[in-house]
Amino acid sequence: MKILVIGGNLYFGKRLVELLIKENHEVTLLNRQSKPDGFGDKVNRIKCDRLDKKAMEEALSNTDWDIVYDQVCYDYETAESACEIFEGKVKHYIHTSSQSVYEAGSDISEDTFNPSNHQFKEKVDWRKDYAEAKRQAECAFEKYAGFSTTYVRFPIVIGPDDYTKRFQFHIDKIKSGNEVFFKNLDAKISFISSEDAAKSLYHLGINKVTGPVNCCNSDSIAIKEFIQILSSKIGKEIKIAKESTDDNFSPYGIDQDWFMNNSKLQNSGLKLENVKVKVEELADHLT
Repeated sequence: MKILVIGGNLYFGKRLVELLIKENHEVTLLNRQSKPDGFGDKVNRIKCDRLDKKAMEEALSNTDWDIVYDQVCYDYETAESACEIFEGKVKHYIHTSSQSVYEAGSDISEDTFNPSNHQFKEKVDWRKDYAEAKRQAECAFEKYAGFSTTYVRFPIVIGPDDYTKRFQFHIDKIKSGNEVFFKNLDAKISFISSEDAAKSLYHLGINKVTGPVNCCNSDSIAIKEFIQILSSKIGKEIKIAKESTDDNFSPYGIDQDWFMNNSKLQNSGLKLENVKVKVEELADHLT
């Protein structure tokens, strides 16, 4: 297949490209910078700022794709532009969305948020309201896409290649003996490993699974279970802060359950491991 990956030179996007290459697909990466990606002559490359619509139209004229994976679409206008740019050029478009389209809740299914029904008064900047911007991006694809689309709703992605270092934050705090503040230790959360995020994207594209799909490791994990696993691996108890500060607030500090149901993904043929197993594996690797 001819496959375009927009923003595929970091994190689970890079893992996706590795899978695509392994399976002998013709892969092209589109990025605005020429940073080394390590793929050598195994991929084609297009240097372009995807926010520059005119440049995108010129760079992609006379091209056609079986699948486009869009890793870096964050708002309504970018999604609307993508629909115009790729009209007649792509069979299946896979938009990396987010669990953030959902409000907090337990065992959240895809129909909890329907982009076709979402109403809003004004377009938002993703840097000011990430969740709403992601909702609006899905809305734009629903309204303007003339091709089949998939909205991959990822939770927090964890892995040894995570440049955000959010998982590592907790390990460092435990090792140093510094306190960490959590809003609710009983709250349950979803994660997906970077390896499984890439597997999910690959599976959805190759098997033409469309619409919104919750892509997370199976089950959920309570924050207290998460820190118990880390403390056990490190051999040192975590110190829980009673009050939050800029330095001690956990990046996983949700105040109530916020985890997804991944039945649609499983029913499509991809069964991911339990989230606690993936947390333990990563803790082993990082500690």
